[in-house]
Amino acid sequence: MVEKKSDKTFGAVGTVLFHLALLVLLFVMGIKSIPMEEEGILVNFGDSPTGSGPSEPVRNMPSAPETTPPAAQSVPASTPPSAAEPVKQRNITQDFEKTAAMAAEEKARQAAEKKRLAEAQKEYEEAQRQKRIEEEKRKAAEEAERQRLAEEQRKKEEMQRQAAAIRNATNQAFSKSNGTGTSEGETQGAGNQGYVTGDPSSKSRTGSGLGSSGNSFSLAGRSLSGSLPLPEYNSQEVGEVVVEITVDKTGKVTSAQPILKNSTTQDSYLWREAKAAALKARFNSSASAPAYQKGTITYRFVLN
Repeated sequence: MVEKKSDKTFGAVGTVLFHLALLVLLFVMGIKSIPMEEEGILVNFGDSPTGSGPSEPVRNMPSAPETTPPAAQSVPASTPPSAAEPVKQRNITQDFEKTAAMAAEEKARQAAEKKRLAEAQKEYEEAQRQKRIEEEKRKAAEEAERQRLAEEQRKKEEMQRQAAAIRNATNQAFSKSNGTGTSEGETQGAGNQGYVTGDPSSKSRTGSGLGSSGNSFSLAGRSLSGSLPLPEYNSQEVGEVVVEITVDKTGKVTSAQPILKNSTTQDSYLWREAKAAALKARFNSSASAPAYQKGTITYRFVLN
């Protein structure tokens, strides 16, 4: 179909007229329906609690986000790890390492404390052991000293018993009498004046001394040079004292010691005087005699 020029003109004029009529209608209808704006005060709320400057800053309008058609978007095969995950993993590793180090340090501290306590216990036990040893030594020393004192006391009592037995035997020997007299003496009162251990046939009431009879010596193959020295005697004790002597080749008595064997008294005074007298004895010189020859000297102490 062939379009005519008159049709275009008619169409253009009709379009213009239609739009003009539409504009007139909108103008008339729009003025009547637009409400009046209320008057008021403008307030700038701002975007922060603090601010400075003389004028409002220029703000860029946010651009509309670009949209990608669903068909154009591609779904990744796997979501890449975020940047926070390595940091979190590093923190966890550091915390684990720190905890492990603290546990190792605590374990070492406990081991050191256990070792210290074991050493302290060992030292305490050793000190207690040494203390027990010292206590046992002290008790052993006390027991030894007690036994020594007891033995000395026993020997002393035995010597006293023997001495008492000798005195009793001597008293009994000299107290036997068949006489009918009631007294003898030079002083007042009844009785037999003198010493009970003296000789009843002696008329000496107060004298003291040593009888010359009964003294002897025993030294094989040797003889006295001169007389046998007599001991001092200022005591009322009687009895025999046997002195063991050692004589050299020249006849000198080098040592003398009273002995219990064959002695009838243990009086310390008689023993001391017998020893002193024995050391003064001299015997004949003999080249064939032993270098040191043993022998005895017997002293008999009696009251005159």
